[in-house]
Amino acid sequence: MNYHPLPALRNQLLSLHKLLMNTERAAYEKEGNVIQSPMQFLQLLMESERFAWLRQLSQLVVMMDEAMEEKPPVTQKRMDALVAEAKHLLVGSEEPGSFAARYAEARERDAAVAAAHAEISKGF
Repeated sequence: MNYHPLPALRNQLLSLHKLLMNTERAAYEKEGNVIQSPMQFLQLLMESERFAWLRQLSQLVVMMDEAMEEKPPVTQKRMDALVAEAKHLLVGSEEPGSFAARYAEARERDAAVAAAHAEISKGF
């Protein structure tokens, strides 16, 4: 298969996801909420409306993983679609509460998120 940006993008998105989880946890705790264990945080990530927007990024990374493991190998068209989906998720809809809007807020709030976004954007 020829070079495609999908595998590198997937890794960047996974790193971004971890970064966003950490920044959102810090913001949550700064508001006076206490997270007592990694399991409690995982439960919040999976069930709390507060962290629901992050689940969209989790799902996209899982879709990329599944596509890259397909037999026969994933098609160029499918990989292109996943890259386009990532771009839309990160910068698409600016509707209040959308992933892109929440992500834009996180980029403004945290220099590390902004730097990660700049790096990811080079692949689009």
